[in-house]
Amino acid sequence: MFLRILLDSLLRQRRRKAIALAAVALGTAAASALGDIALDVGDKVNRELKSFGANLVVLPRGGSGPITIGGEDLSALRVPAYLPSDDVLRVKDNFWKNNILGFAPVLDVPVLVAGRKALLRGTWFERPAPVPGDPAAGTAAALAGLRVLNPYWSVEGRWPREAGAAGGGQPEILAGRAIAASLGLAAGGTTTIDVGGRDRTVTVAGILATGGGEDDMLLAPLEWTQAASGLDGRLSRVLVSALTTPESAVRERLGANPRDLPAAEFEKWTCTPFVSSIAWELERAWPAAEARIIRRVADAEGAILSRSSGLMALIAFMAAFGAALTVTSALTTGILERRVEIGLLKAMGAGNGTVVALFLAEAVAVGLLGGILGAAGGAALARAISVSVFGVPIALRPASLPLAIAAALLITLLGSVLPARRVAGFRPAEVLRGR
Repeated sequence: MFLRILLDSLLRQRRRKAIALAAVALGTAAASALGDIALDVGDKVNRELKSFGANLVVLPRGGSGPITIGGEDLSALRVPAYLPSDDVLRVKDNFWKNNILGFAPVLDVPVLVAGRKALLRGTWFERPAPVPGDPAAGTAAALAGLRVLNPYWSVEGRWPREAGAAGGGQPEILAGRAIAASLGLAAGGTTTIDVGGRDRTVTVAGILATGGGEDDMLLAPLEWTQAASGLDGRLSRVLVSALTTPESAVRERLGANPRDLPAAEFEKWTCTPFVSSIAWELERAWPAAEARIIRRVADAEGAILSRSSGLMALIAFMAAFGAALTVTSALTTGILERRVEIGLLKAMGAGNGTVVALFLAEAVAVGLLGGILGAAGGAALARAISVSVFGVPIALRPASLPLAIAAALLITLLGSVLPARRVAGFRPAEVLRGR
């Protein structure tokens, strides 16, 4: 009898139920779409932010810290320390190798150009960097170099060709915009650089504009710079871009000194891609090196990711809350229209529990159908948003469907609380006398 009454009730007041169904489906679609994006947005936004440069720098251990005596910085009097360039691939040969999105070895050498002091930076521009012993690398090795770390750098002309420079051919360089303007350099021209007391003629392949310190530098292939300066096999530093998780709330306690952490927290810290834990693994993989965090970049990434996740959570909550209000309104109106029917059921012996159960069963049926429709709509919406914003679709997870249906049921049940209390409060004599 209960199922028969339920089926008959579902087939009546179709417009009211359609409104409730649409509210549940739309609220579920918005919430599930934002949930899918929130689960996937961290990596995508982080990868987008990595386009703005490195968040880690690897330096020679003990040879890069400041030397202050009597308030004076005497670092310039220290003998320069270098890293062995043969070990550069260690930055990819560690526990977090899949999180290392790019790196670029650097050798900075002071030079003279037309009698003016300048900085020549030897580096990789773009080249494959296979990890030794990694069978998956092979011909599909990831690219490394400044062009990979900074894809938004603007070059007037073209990027230099690295091939042939180390073998004695005339090298090609990039000239920073500021130094090019002061020296009258142009893309396609040539200039002479005094490196280590010897003049060397180079071709200016392009003029580089970054808005940073590179605008005052000359950038050349690493091997040629090493040979010209007599610093074969040496590096000043390695710039690293790593995919990380924001650690703003735990940085001071968990990131200060890993060895002081309790065993459980230390394991959690090492297994989470915080920028500090990745730096620690880099130092383990390369004992002669010291990994430092570029806090300005890392903190900005964490702030953006936290705010974007918070914004999506707020929008998802507002969508679900709005849907619950719409369901409440539609169901309450339907109950008022059916108060005589409810009074008759109670007069015939149906208790409050039976009548409320009938009402909630209708709501659950609407919630299930709305959840299925909302899950499908949310998947399509999440895919469209991801393609529009990030250029690639998100990876839909198998758990999305049950979570969407659960969200729909929650929305429906929340929207049914007030109407259910209204049903329980109806008195058969008052309702039928008013009829």
